Amino acid sequence: MKRDGLWPQLSATALTACVALWCLFAMNLPFWARVQEVRPIASLHDLLFHGSVALLAFLAVNLFLTPFAIRPVVKPALIIILLLGALATYFIDTYGVFIDKVMIRNVFETDPAESAELLTLKLLGYIFLMGMVPALVVWRVPLAKISWQRELLHKAGVLAATLAGIGVIAAVFYQDQASLLRNHRELRHLLVPFNYLSGVGSYAMEVSRPKLPYEAIAADAKRGSRWTGEGAQRPTAVVLVVGETARAANAQLGGYARATMPQLAQVPGLVYFTDVSSCGTSTAISVPCMFSDLGRADFSSARASARDNLLDALQRAGFAVSWYGNNSDCKGVCRNIGERRPDAKPDPALCRPGQPCFDEILLRDLAVELDAPAPHKVIILHLIGSHGPGYHLRYPPAFERFTPACKQVDFSKCSVAEIVNAYDNTLLYTDHVLARTIAMLAERAPKLDAALWYVSDHGESLGENGVFLHALPYAIAPELQTRVPMVFWQGEGFARRLGVDNACLLANRRQPISQDHWFHSVLGLLDVTTQAHRPELDVFGRCRRPERAGV
Repeated sequence: MKRDGLWPQLSATALTACVALWCLFAMNLPFWARVQEVRPIASLHDLLFHGSVALLAFLAVNLFLTPFAIRPVVKPALIIILLLGALATYFIDTYGVFIDKVMIRNVFETDPAESAELLTLKLLGYIFLMGMVPALVVWRVPLAKISWQRELLHKAGVLAATLAGIGVIAAVFYQDQASLLRNHRELRHLLVPFNYLSGVGSYAMEVSRPKLPYEAIAADAKRGSRWTGEGAQRPTAVVLVVGETARAANAQLGGYARATMPQLAQVPGLVYFTDVSSCGTSTAISVPCMFSDLGRADFSSARASARDNLLDALQRAGFAVSWYGNNSDCKGVCRNIGERRPDAKPDPALCRPGQPCFDEILLRDLAVELDAPAPHKVIILHLIGSHGPGYHLRYPPAFERFTPACKQVDFSKCSVAEIVNAYDNTLLYTDHVLARTIAMLAERAPKLDAALWYVSDHGESLGENGVFLHALPYAIAPELQTRVPMVFWQGEGFARRLGVDNACLLANRRQPISQDHWFHSVLGLLDVTTQAHRPELDVFGRCRRPERAGV
């Protein structure tokens, strides 16, 4: 092997193999811990099987990196791979997340303020030790100058060695490997850099795919017979509140021991649905899905962006529809109506420099919207709610009731109890925001018939089994990430106008429902008739009182 000073000369293929080894053993401790958890070493056969997993993982990672092993680009490419790998390793180690296409989508759709919250000394340490140090070595190692024919021969050698290695592994450990890969598919979402490179590739293919032909949905939407007759011109307003990261397990109204919803618990006639499933485990999936008619089984971002959604149907039926957002954005749902942000007129009591405003800022704009002249309105409030890991940044100091609360985004510096305390404080504040919203609607009862419907987009893990945050692949996500709170309230005038029997809703509140019901239930709640409405998914349909003459 030739040397250039202290450094041996390596071919691009050899350098790539060295980086693959570094990634495999320095960046993948959670991967190996998971393998050990699902297949403990209890015999020589188990030990040899773990060796076969290591070989298979190396072959996979090395083969994945081999396309970058071209002399002019190999060093910059490997340096970027190492730095991104250090980032991926940090989030897997610290929060127990899995990295797939959905997680990559979340990265691209996260706003700068949310990203800034994640900057910690621990993160910088990971980037330096696992990314920058090996990147410096890659930069300093001299590359051997070889012909393109020899480079091509090296690539063929890598492919041949990979196939041979897979053949040997299959011959000796086929049943073991097949069982591991079939029953624990989550392992591929832990293997750095295979996970994020494949995720980026899948996301890039999705966003670069030609757009589907646009499809109109509910083109026949119109208001039904309950909007005619006496009092038909009396103003109405439905406030749809889309929560963020609230999980049902910590909801007082669902049986949680702590008083995380004390104000809502005092609201007469409030309905809490106890068994509600989300469409996804991230905002980027759940929000577009719940406003679509597709349902979780048929949902894709490409399909949803190429068809009308609930907001379009409501506009066609004659409602004035507006979206007020305090979250990152509306994820494309409000593309045809625009999004109104509270940041334009900051309130010093509710907004801090460099941080999202507290959710109460939306109520200032809501008051103006409720008093505006349009007769029939649907208003969407998109909360930042319990978005982590900076739970302590989501509520004013007056709502820090559960203490000591974690005031770090690096969860390794807090106990799980402190993290839960901070999270529960966010729910306490959301309870306050919802109760204030209901109070605003109730105050306008003499001149406005109103209702409120709240549901969170997805849940959250708070350290159970070493997992924090959300966005695990739905197939392996715990119910903590997919079970969400849902609250409904209606004023007496609204109940008379639209005929929804509150006692019936309370009697049926334990029936299992999901965000698939949202599209159809909002249409049903507002008596919008359209062929797109599926009565079997309308949670209000079973509780609709017959119309009375003159009403």
